[in-house]
Amino acid sequence: MAPSDRYGGAAITLHWLVATLIAAALVLAWVLPHRRDPGYDLLLELHKSVGISVLLLAVLRLCWRYISPVLPAPGLTDMEARGSVAIHALLYVIMIGIPLTGYLFSSAEGQSLNFFGIATFASPLATDQTFSRPVEFLHKAGQWAVYGAVGLHVLAALYHYFVRRDGVLQRMLPFLGSRAGAAAD
Repeated sequence: MAPSDRYGGAAITLHWLVATLIAAALVLAWVLPHRRDPGYDLLLELHKSVGISVLLLAVLRLCWRYISPVLPAPGLTDMEARGSVAIHALLYVIMIGIPLTGYLFSSAEGQSLNFFGIATFASPLATDQTFSRPVEFLHKAGQWAVYGAVGLHVLAALYHYFVRRDGVLQRMLPFLGSRAGAAAD
C-alpha cells in the first residue's frame, strides 16, 4: 500500500484503544491493594488482562503500521522528525516490553493468567524468584518510562496544535479540523 499523510480509521481506533488501556493498567496498578486485602486477586487479574491486551494490540498496531504506512508529517524540522521517530519507537518498546515483563515475572512467581475470565493460561515458567525479582523491578520501573514517553508525546502533540498550528495533531484527531495557518489566539 502507498503511504498516506493521514492516519486511517483503524490506526486511530487502535491508537486510542491502546492509550485507554494503558491508562487503565496504570490506574489498576495504583489502586491495587496489598496481597492479603480484599479485592487484590480480582484487580491483579484485571491489571494483567489489560496489560496483555496492550501487548496484543501493540503487535497488531505494528503490523497495521507496516501494512498501511503513514508518511512523516510535512513541515517537521529535522530534529522534530528524528524526535518523532525516537519517541514512537520508545512507545512501542514500552507497549510491548512492560506487559511482557509483567507476564514473565508473574509467571516466574507461579501465577497463571486468567484473561478477563474468558480463558486461564497456566504459567509456562518454573517458579524462580531469582529470575522474577529483577524482571519485576523492570516491570515496575517501566511505569516511569511510560510517564516520560507519554508525557513527551502529548506535549509534542499540543505544541504542534497550539504553537506550530501545522495539522500534526489532526492526523490522529481529524474531528479537530485544521488549525494550520490559523491566526494566533
